[in-house]
Formats: sequence, structure tokens, C-alpha cells
Amino acid sequence: MENTEKKIKILIKPQCEPEIRNRFITKFGKKCEFVFEENETRDSITTAEVVIGEPEESELRKAENLHWIQLTWAGADKYTKMKIFPETITLTNASGAFGKIISEYVIGNIIALYRGLPVYWKNKQECLWVQNRSSDTIYGKNVLILGTGDIGKNIAHRMQAFETHVTGIKRTAVSEHSQQLKDFDEVYDLTALDDKLPQADIVIGCLPGTLETKGLLNYDRLHSMKKDAVLINVGRGSLIPTEDLIRALQECHLKGAVLDVFETEPLPFDSPLWEMDQVILTPHIAGPSFGGNAEVQDMIWNICMENMERYLNGKELKNIVRLNEGY
Repeated sequence: MENTEKKIKILIKPQCEPEIRNRFITKFGKKCEFVFEENETRDSITTAEVVIGEPEESELRKAENLHWIQLTWAGADKYTKMKIFPETITLTNASGAFGKIISEYVIGNIIALYRGLPVYWKNKQECLWVQNRSSDTIYGKNVLILGTGDIGKNIAHRMQAFETHVTGIKRTAVSEHSQQLKDFDEVYDLTALDDKLPQADIVIGCLPGTLETKGLLNYDRLHSMKKDAVLINVGRGSLIPTEDLIRALQECHLKGAVLDVFETEPLPFDSPLWEMDQVILTPHIAGPSFGGNAEVQDMIWNICMENMERYLNGKELKNIVRLNEGY
């Protein structure tokens, strides 16, 4: 007897490789009808129950049947900052796909700063053979990680190889030192920030962008840090007021900074940060998504498929975004 049960319409907005399409169809084809990006029309969103990808706000106004959006990003700022996000839509992100690759970015760039590589890169362009005798090592340093989610945990795990002392600061209250935070030597909530900042040799920002974290590392807090401390931000640009950071760097208060995110993106061409030898800048690429890294891309699709299975079986979804909290 033919199955006449109505299929759930799934709109997949990112470009899918044939292998990924086949995985979706093989796993879920009996219950789902898929619309892939090349077949998407302006009206596809109106009949979709599920969207994988990042629909525009204008599309959401037409999404009469939409119940769930599975993002392919870890950040959900695009939606949490909307004046009105439909209460009937559940939003989930791809947290868990980016921690490993971002942690490598962080450690690689700390080493680059400690060994003076930005200066050597500049000298290479000018064919200068000049040895810088000053260098440092991550070994044994006090590391303060702001944010103990997927990215923070992965950084903490890799920092243990350098026999560092890793302290975590998290937004929410600390109950027990859970197994998930085992790579942190200490974990505190935000109330401990002012006590812990002056003790850190390396400060790493990987907090979500919320009202609570906006401007958290202001001028006074930057100046409370050690004069030779290194600052890294791979979370949200709103964590550090740009002018406060520029001032602290111009006053040579910090050893250097690694910045992948900024208050304003793209970073304005006339920003003094571009010209600072002690600053490594990248254009929000620490955690590449589709087209950037095959392993990350595969992890994103695995997260999407695991949540799809949960959705179809009526189970609670993973990585639900709490809109009222901003992440």
C-alpha cells in the first residue's frame, strides 16, 4: 500500500555536495521532501517547515509554516538582534563544529606574537635580515579564557600541553566543576573577572555577543592587565571597545593582540590597528565555515543531520539558541 503521509518540506540553503545530498535523502527521504539551493525559488520559504542555513529577515516574514531553523554558524547574532523574531520558530546553531580549528588559530597566533613573526614578515617584504633576540614561550603561562563553551573548552584542552594554568570565566553561575570543564584548572563567573585579569599572561575572548558582554574589556580593564600580556579575541568584536584597545596598545601597555573580530566589520581602512606591528589582524576567519575547511564542513552537516533525526523523532534539539540571552 502506498504511503500517502504528507512529507515535511526541508529547505537547504547552503550549497550541498552530491555526497551530502545523498546522505540527507537516504536518511530522511521517506519522511522529508528536500529543496536544495539551485531549486530554491522566492516561494520556497513559504511552504518549508524546516530551513537549514541562514534565511534573511525578509524571508521570515513569508515563512508561514516554518517551525525550525538550523544555522550553519555558531553565532546567531543575525537573529537575536532582530526586533521581532517569530516565537513559533525554534532556532539552533552549529556550535561544536568550530572549537578545534579556532583553538589552533589561537595557539598558532600566540606563538607568532611571542616569536616576533609579524616583524619578520614585514622584514621579508623589505628583504631585511635583522634578528630579534627577544622571544617568549607559552609554557607555564597563566591563561584566562573568557567563555567556557565549545571554543573555550577546546582552547583549554590544547593549552594543557604547554603546562599552563588555565582559568575559565563563564557568564552563568558556577555550580560544580563539571567533567565538561575538566581542562580548566579553575572556573568562575563574571564577578571574578576583575580579580583574575591582572594575574593573566594570556587573555582569550570567546564569549557570545550579549548586552552583558558588550564592552566588557574596556580601557580600565585593559589597563588592569599585565603590561606584557597578550590579548586574543575570537568571540565577538563587541567584547572590546575598539578605541579603548587602540589607546592601550598605543600606550604600549600590552605585549600584543590577535584580533579576528571587531566592533565594526570590515575594519575601517583608516584604523590605527592596521599599522601596529604588535597586532595580528584577520577578517573573521578563525572558524571557517563552508568552503573553508572540509573537516569543519563535515561536522556542520553532521550536527544538522543529528538534529534532523531528533526533530523527526520528537526529541529535544541540540544547540537551541536562547533568544532572550543572545546566544
